[in-house]
Amino acid sequence: MASVINNSITIDRPIDDVFAVLTDVEKTGTWFPGDVEEWWTSEPPHGVASTRRARVKMGWFTPQNDAVATVYEPPRRAVMKGTSPNAPFEATIRFEPVAGGTRVDSNIQLSLRGPAKLFGGLFARWYGKSWERGLANLKRMMEAGEL
Repeated sequence: MASVINNSITIDRPIDDVFAVLTDVEKTGTWFPGDVEEWWTSEPPHGVASTRRARVKMGWFTPQNDAVATVYEPPRRAVMKGTSPNAPFEATIRFEPVAGGTRVDSNIQLSLRGPAKLFGGLFARWYGKSWERGLANLKRMMEAGEL
């Protein structure tokens, strides 16, 4: 079962700034809602083939997953693909300069399989709302100069 999650937002900051924050996994925990920690598992400089690990606390359960950057085209596009069995995703983020800042379009494709299919719709809605709230947090923080 594949689920697609799309979100868009305009942030009143230059494209280079927005790209730099959104593609640095170590900043994710500052703007994404919930208890999320991400860190690079590959040495800098980061770009195509860079790897990261994430830990997401959900109640008493704290799964980890790994991903790899498959596309890194500053400041226009970045793609991260899950490489762990429990991370069946591909996240594409596009950046476009517009009047008033930078438009960010995210597209996340979840390819749920096995028992996860049973809860796929619920998880996709929750994850989509989390991205929506996270991008709103990012906008607020970047426009306030916090990031």
